Amino acid sequence: GDYDRAEEMYKRAIEADPNHAHNLGNYARFLRSVRGDYDRAEEMYKRAIEADPDQAINLGNYAWLLENVRGDYDRAEEMYKRAIEADPKYALGLNNYAWLLESVRGDYDRAEEMYKRAIEADPANARILGNYAVFLENVRGDYDRAEEMYERAIEADPKYAHGLGNYADFLENVRRDYGRAEEMYQRAIEADPKHAYSLRRYARFLQYVRHNYDRAEEMYHRFIEVDPDHGQ
Repeated sequence: GDYDRAEEMYKRAIEADPNHAHNLGNYARFLRSVRGDYDRAEEMYKRAIEADPDQAINLGNYAWLLENVRGDYDRAEEMYKRAIEADPKYALGLNNYAWLLESVRGDYDRAEEMYKRAIEADPANARILGNYAVFLENVRGDYDRAEEMYERAIEADPKYAHGLGNYADFLENVRRDYGRAEEMYQRAIEADPKHAYSLRRYARFLQYVRHNYDRAEEMYHRFIEVDPDHGQ
């Protein structure tokens, strides 16, 4: 967690070899995720891709920045396609492209194709399994397959808080299995005590399903502490 020294080392590595695509890409990711310096991150991604136009992870990470930071969906899609062409088994790239196709393009058939390819490439990736579960639940309305994917995601990573929280929500609102739903909410919060989504959903569950107002208030307070600027 020593970010200043880490950045010093990234800079020294790039000074030693200005065309080392892997180091440039790692520094770009650091600038994006740690520093929040999107302009410099984009500069490094461009340098990394210029140094090695076929390194899938840099192409995919740059696509993510273009999609989620810049809102430039056309260029993001171009980069996702290049990443997948460079490495057809690049699971996270396939997953992220699926998300763009689902949430931005509304192209559900191609999105599902990408989710399936991502799972085939990495069958034990909890994040990908969980994203496909949400897709099956909310887009396809295929609750049995969605539950299968939720369970596979949790089996792959029993501490994956986001997957646990989404499965808890599914159990509450689709299956009406309140006992298991509460268990999943509790597991999600235990796995990540600052997981805002699970804290908020569990607070609502305690308020409206359990009518346990004291514990609900406790969860709301914890949620607000984690995410004080979140609107209802």
